[in-house]
Amino acid sequence: EDPLLERLLCEKRHELDAQLTMLAARNTPAFRPASMLLYGAVAPQLLSDAHAILSNVKPGRARGETIRAPEVASAARGLIARYRAADARFAAGVEVRDDVSGLLVSSGKLMIASNTAMAKGRLDALLSHEVSVHLLTYFNGATQGLTIFRTGLARYEGVQEGLGVFAEWAVGGLTSSRLRLLAGRVVAVDAMIDGASFVDVYRRLTGDLGFGRKSAFDITARVFRSGGFAKDAIYLRGFRTVVDRLATGASLDAFWLGKIAPEHVDAVEELLLRGLLHAPVFVPEFLGRTDVRQRVAGLRAGLPLDRLLDPE
Repeated sequence: EDPLLERLLCEKRHELDAQLTMLAARNTPAFRPASMLLYGAVAPQLLSDAHAILSNVKPGRARGETIRAPEVASAARGLIARYRAADARFAAGVEVRDDVSGLLVSSGKLMIASNTAMAKGRLDALLSHEVSVHLLTYFNGATQGLTIFRTGLARYEGVQEGLGVFAEWAVGGLTSSRLRLLAGRVVAVDAMIDGASFVDVYRRLTGDLGFGRKSAFDITARVFRSGGFAKDAIYLRGFRTVVDRLATGASLDAFWLGKIAPEHVDAVEELLLRGLLHAPVFVPEFLGRTDVRQRVAGLRAGLPLDRLLDPE
């Protein structure tokens, strides 16, 4: 009955169809084009950004204290408790598990690998990414009358991951190694789509782009899983989208309301005016920090991605 809602729901139905097609094509020659249908190819500008990062951003060294899964879980529960104090609907769970890798958000739950070991200096950045973006948009979406804003509108993943990387950068925790990793994934996806073999991509990462053997293997394995997975380019692409938006003076407010794509901002604003959606209940806590506000204000200068990092 409502043309706007019909369009949003139809877009999601088509995306679900494409996801099912991709899943059915795992480990067959059809998987690569199916994944490209969902995630697209690497645009020339994005590839140029990736090469600029890999040329101009040198790998950093991990420094400082190492913390493990119990400490990460404790810090995550503390951050979640602060959101819950504002509104009890931020009912996120935290689990330390043997069957996940790193940190992973699924619906309203943060799962932490039991073998996690990370630099303590990265903790704030990772929790800002996982809790203050992924969990926050899930619970904001859950407060809306339309549950699709909790599960995600079509094509939401790119900017959702971009917001996560933006959160890491905003709190001063986006390291040179992390940024180079995201750039390396873009180059690997582009090469895979262009027909390069697993060995070709691995050798390019180690021989031409300065990655260590383990990092190069991990990047290549992610990109070639199931027959060629194009998703790993969306992290840097999404970050570029967020940075460009802020550089023009635009707001990120609509993106906290739920899991949406950039092309849905106008639709969200219309639904807000019509009373079918309401403003976000939760706003990322890091946005209120003085240093974060200063960093975000600096984006108005339009710096390229390879010049955004604080000195390490």
